[in-house]
Amino acid sequence: MLKKNSISIIETSWLEHSAQISSIRDAVFIQEQAVPKNIEMDGKDSECMHFLMSNDKNPIGTARIKMSGKIERVSILKPNRNKGLGSRLMNFIIDAAKENRFERIYLHSQIESIGFYKNLGFIEQGDVFQEAGIDHVLMELKK
Repeated sequence: MLKKNSISIIETSWLEHSAQISSIRDAVFIQEQAVPKNIEMDGKDSECMHFLMSNDKNPIGTARIKMSGKIERVSILKPNRNKGLGSRLMNFIIDAAKENRFERIYLHSQIESIGFYKNLGFIEQGDVFQEAGIDHVLMELKK
């Protein structure tokens, strides 16, 4: 059972929470989706703002945003999915991006996640392309 008040989201840095962030991303991208580690760990984490979601202090989700406004590495551990947590994490990130006055807020959505991002106000831009061997589409937040 997931208690609503036990969920917290913080804006953080790679330096401060790299172990927790890496653990989530390893489980979701490297283990589940078979993304090669050298693609997943791209060396750009220190340039990004990071977000960490926890349930009673246990890390369960993460994402990062580049200074260009590109949201990346959105991930929720499998047992915590389909509970509205991804939307909560994304809304927190969108609010942070707006506070930081990013000119545009965009992402590369995996095909099966398009509906999720559409519900958050993102619109598809352009054609399907491959990233790490997975079909993606560019999506941008409507202004």
